[in-house]
Amino acid sequence: ESFEGAMRVVLQSLLVSPNFLFKVEAATPEDGSPRQLSDYELATAMAYFIWGSMPDDRLFRLATNGQLSERDVLRREISRMLSDEKSSALVDSFGEQWLQLRLLSDIDPDPGQFPEFTEHLRQSMLQETKMLLAHVIRSGHSLQTLLDADYTFANRALARHYGLPTNGIKRREFSKIELAGTPRRGLLTHASILTLTSNPTRTSPVKRGKWVLENLLADPPPPALPDVPQLDAQIELKGTLRQRMEQHRRDPNCASCHRQMDAIGFALENYDAVGKYRTSDAGQPIDATGELPGGSKFAGPEQLQRMIANEKYDQFVRCICEKLFIFALGRGPTPRDDCVLDQIARDAIELDSGFEQIIIAIIESQPFQMRAAH
Repeated sequence: ESFEGAMRVVLQSLLVSPNFLFKVEAATPEDGSPRQLSDYELATAMAYFIWGSMPDDRLFRLATNGQLSERDVLRREISRMLSDEKSSALVDSFGEQWLQLRLLSDIDPDPGQFPEFTEHLRQSMLQETKMLLAHVIRSGHSLQTLLDADYTFANRALARHYGLPTNGIKRREFSKIELAGTPRRGLLTHASILTLTSNPTRTSPVKRGKWVLENLLADPPPPALPDVPQLDAQIELKGTLRQRMEQHRRDPNCASCHRQMDAIGFALENYDAVGKYRTSDAGQPIDATGELPGGSKFAGPEQLQRMIANEKYDQFVRCICEKLFIFALGRGPTPRDDCVLDQIARDAIELDSGFEQIIIAIIESQPFQMRAAH
């Protein structure tokens, strides 16, 4: 072969090699005993968790010197990696996975009912949520900030959609905007979340309640029974959406699952199917009250967020720890992981930790650093 031909063969071999295509780790011992990741493997696992890419020269150098697994060095590197711009991969990928933001691209609200919904507005909604998540991850703020932040990040289109003053706000660039005196606080009032949990023509308290249970409380409801009719198929139901849902829930087959989901979803009914604030539905005032089976009562999103922050904060933190764990390891937790996750969550609650401390705890954990035959 000519030099070019020889190099072509070598390059082809490299590009189809499993060691190039996959994140390859050494085999576990034949006796099934767990083994510690090498410093090179640890550098790779950390880099793909936080950066979504390979380690940089500094991580490789520390791995070569056998220093990366030292506790102080490891923690210093995690902080450095989170402050690096490349950590935007964590915000994008984890946000899309945890908050289901990737579903927003498939949502198409009825253009006749919501002519203001454009592709530019869709992307603005998505960017707002990612910017708040990035801000909380990098600033060291408490996880509770995700629930009750009295500020957001918006461009002119989103500010107009929210009914906020647009003076000084640029068309495409995002600015930090105070929300005091407005009906918005935290993730639950973001248009991205409210839109992806709605139907094309109307809101869906069921989808919104289910989203909160699954993604904020890690307590998903059981699947619906196969013979239960859909709400829209029951044409004899009349009145506001809430009234129709209450009629639907009289069926005992529906009531058991819907009681919790609907109560949470009703608290968000002041926001229409594209997240715009409203005070009435079908010409009648919106009733945004809800009550959970345990007796917790709330009215509107602010009280719902306060209920989660006060009464279910342990669940909320445990949920975030579990979602980050799944993202970091690329697999769901096993029963053997539960005690590790419980401890990480307890420490986070006791210390009022932000994301960085939870990420450090996950990387330092045995499931992240050890491998065993399954």
